Amino acid sequence: MFGSRHISYAGRLTLVQSVLTSLYTYWANIFLLPKGVLQNINSICRNYLWDGTSTYGRVPLVVWEQVCAPKQEGGLGIRDSFQWNVASIGKLVWWIYSKPDSLWVKWVHRFFLKGCPWSTYLPKSHLSGNWKAICRTRDALSTGYLNGIWLADTKGYSVQSGYQWLHYKAPKVGWAKLVWCKWAIPKHCFLNWLILKNALNTKDRLYKLGICPDELCCICGTDKETLSHLFQHCRYVLAVLSSLCSWLQTPLPSGNGIIWLGRRKWPAIKKLVCVAILMGGYYAVWQQRNAARLEGVLLRPDVLSMQCKALMKIKLLGQMSRIKKSSDRQWLEQILM
Repeated sequence: MFGSRHISYAGRLTLVQSVLTSLYTYWANIFLLPKGVLQNINSICRNYLWDGTSTYGRVPLVVWEQVCAPKQEGGLGIRDSFQWNVASIGKLVWWIYSKPDSLWVKWVHRFFLKGCPWSTYLPKSHLSGNWKAICRTRDALSTGYLNGIWLADTKGYSVQSGYQWLHYKAPKVGWAKLVWCKWAIPKHCFLNWLILKNALNTKDRLYKLGICPDELCCICGTDKETLSHLFQHCRYVLAVLSSLCSWLQTPLPSGNGIIWLGRRKWPAIKKLVCVAILMGGYYAVWQQRNAARLEGVLLRPDVLSMQCKALMKIKLLGQMSRIKKSSDRQWLEQILM
């Protein structure tokens, strides 16, 4: 169904979103699909996101409910198949409320409702499963209506507004706009999302699962490899980050670099550039950590920082045309020299 497992997490995310959109367009807008079908769709997409295949035997790094949460709530914004299917059928519920001149609505009133108010109607047991599904959808969305008027949008019901109504609203996270920075490389954003979700399989976790014989950092070999050690305290990582921060003419972040940058009262362009480069540094460190663990190979920190700078210069040069203020342009030109 999908491509190779060698596609990056960011590439898999894009493909999963595309496939789900196609499924919603052709099926979920017409029928309330069986739970088993929707579970299989979610399972295939979840497995592909984490492994690049339709089958995945390990526990995912982040539970599917959090993956489906909006980005501003700390998720990836992938649509939940169950709720989107209900929201799609919700259009039919709204038509019955709001389009009395529609031929289909007239038929519904004549054949099913027979003078009974739509809001209180109960379907007879012998009626079709599709009609009962529409009635169940009405019940699921009932709190969104007042006297037949859809409360979530003054323009009337839409699938998107119905989906948002059904979705449980979790607290917003302060780092969403930074971690999904358009100035950054998508695979860097995805890895940093995993870091902020505390979801990477560092050696302390692998040791507890019996996968690794010890907990020592793959890079420095002196301390336990935890998430905070690997990205905040390891001397190798600090050397890489110090080089990048010196290039940016900024202080070395304390704690999580993305959270730290979010608190800086800096010009917007400077903050976006620093976030993009810092996330690139974290990604490069994680790649080196994996190479050290699996292949026993480790670049010197100065070499790794040079490679990271070269990559990010190419990315940032493509953003120059988006900068309007001359002071911001001058600052970035100095960085990219």
